[in-house]
Amino acid sequence: MAQVAVKKGNKVLHVDDTRLESLLEQGFDQIDKDGKVIRKATGGRVVTLKEFNALQDEKEKLNEKIAELKAENKKLKAEAKKQGE
Repeated sequence: MAQVAVKKGNKVLHVDDTRLESLLEQGFDQIDKDGKVIRKATGGRVVTLKEFNALQDEKEKLNEKIAELKAENKKLKAEAKKQGE
């Protein structure tokens, strides 16, 4: 059995890989030897309504920006095509 590292808050555990799925459901992230997250937790975390609403607002703004950039990209491609003819 291989050992994996998991982290939740400031707690780091080295456990058998057979326990990984259970720990992911409990809110632990799987990390590599450098501490970078490999797999995020699948449960066991609570987000406040304030945080959720802030993320929703950010998502809406980013989706608007994506739409603007797609429109600009389409326009620039059309201009480039005209210049290439």
